[in-house]
Amino acid sequence: MKIRLACIEDGLENIGFKKFAAYVKSIHQDTQAAFVPTGNVYSLIRHITEKGAGDLNKKDIHTVAQFLAEGDLIGLCSMTQYSTTVHKIIVAIRGLNPQAYIVWGGIHAIIHPEDAIKHADAVCTGEGEFAFKVFLELYLKRKDFTTAPSFWFNKDNGAIKNRNLPLMTPKEMDELPPLMYEDGELIYRRGRGFIPLSASDTLDYNGLQYSTVWSIGCPLMCTYCGNSKFIEYDDGYRRLRHSSPRTIVDEIKRAKFKQPHLSTVIFHDDSFLSLPYSQLEDFAKLYKQEVKIPFAIGGVIPNYVREDKIALLVDAGMNRVRMGIQSGSDNILQFYKRPTKLHRIKEATEILNKFDKYMIPPSYDIILENPVEKINDTRATVDMIYEMPRPYTLNVYALRVIPNTIMAKQIEERGLKVPPIDKNYYVDYRRTLGNILVFALTIWKIPRWLYRILRKRVYPVQDKQPSYPILFWIVRMIYLAKRAFNHLRFMDFSLLPGKIGHIFWKLGIISFWQRFIVKQYHLPKQEYKNLPETPDNLKNI
Repeated sequence: MKIRLACIEDGLENIGFKKFAAYVKSIHQDTQAAFVPTGNVYSLIRHITEKGAGDLNKKDIHTVAQFLAEGDLIGLCSMTQYSTTVHKIIVAIRGLNPQAYIVWGGIHAIIHPEDAIKHADAVCTGEGEFAFKVFLELYLKRKDFTTAPSFWFNKDNGAIKNRNLPLMTPKEMDELPPLMYEDGELIYRRGRGFIPLSASDTLDYNGLQYSTVWSIGCPLMCTYCGNSKFIEYDDGYRRLRHSSPRTIVDEIKRAKFKQPHLSTVIFHDDSFLSLPYSQLEDFAKLYKQEVKIPFAIGGVIPNYVREDKIALLVDAGMNRVRMGIQSGSDNILQFYKRPTKLHRIKEATEILNKFDKYMIPPSYDIILENPVEKINDTRATVDMIYEMPRPYTLNVYALRVIPNTIMAKQIEERGLKVPPIDKNYYVDYRRTLGNILVFALTIWKIPRWLYRILRKRVYPVQDKQPSYPILFWIVRMIYLAKRAFNHLRFMDFSLLPGKIGHIFWKLGIISFWQRFIVKQYHLPKQEYKNLPETPDNLKNI
């Protein structure tokens, strides 16, 4: 029996798919995994010149379906914003191979199984590795596989909804095979079909950085986040689970061996800093000794920002932190169900600012264009941005509501409308003075008298107000230029487009930086060795 697996979403960074595909391949030899990137974020010319470059056209969908239809058992993985594309692929597969059995997993299947089961034969609603093994054993033995846990099954008389397996333990996570990384996967290339994934493809999509996840879980229950659905199934998801420091360091070393040009590792954990200090200490020691390239962490929660943890990680090579703030209004933070108080956000930004000699300025996530916001909420966020210690940069998002989450229900109850999930998260800002001011404040801190004048013209985006497209464009360009400068000031080339970054590596610039320049950014031990281990502000349940 042939198994065909495909990840349908932008880029090649779906760590969950790589782990799942590696596991399935370890238990069933005739398994082929493929990536189907819906767009290449670095291919700006293609986005400008090619209609529909960020999605799959009819010809693409047919070609993808042809490949998948060769399988007897087909597994699809996607996020919600690509679910409509997956619907079309499934229809095409049905037309080519009506006997194929189609399973849909990944984030969308977990968050919105009610939608996925309308199209697929089965939907995986939990962690997929061990659940799929149980399902596959029953399927191959022609037993009643509809009893498999962590699955919904499509039946004529309605869906069969089975209870999820317990979440994986750290020990079980350590026992999983190494994730797939240029190990025979295929990639769909427009005009070329499916070809073996190469280092060049990885470079095209990921540049000089390697993305991974060490821990699974999040202690928060933010209404806009898909994690709220994971927690609904199993509250144990709020307790972080992680493989051993040895396992994650070995994974990174393997990637570095396959692509020696890698200059930065990005951890996309939901809450990296909520990991215990002892585990971070073991990780930092191994990473500093064996990996020796900078790393960045995302998903930072202000409540867990501690000076002793930051100092430890900076000394190990951490050069960038991304922290979620989302709003400067207590009212909106309560709406999001984020238990972080404004004074704790202030404390966290002050701690990070202490390490400005050693790190690229921290970046903070901010959510704009929330239809629930009132004028005081919008102005409170701008006030917070104005007062934050400098330097910093912002990751500014327009609110997009994931269907079937708590927030989606809240929005529906209020009769409000937000842009659909498949709209662009980064580009569709409204050109209001408030949004312009948000970006401008990352560039320079304007005099307080001028800020007070401009603040009076800041309104929620749903209010009728003038648009300033030219001014918005100018400020955005300066904002992006300064952000690039901050990276180059620390000799960080991870944001360079892949092929340009590869030239830097070929010329020896990257290796020079890794061997010599990066050393000056290690935190002197005398500055952190006596820092007390302080308690976290949130209980890690």
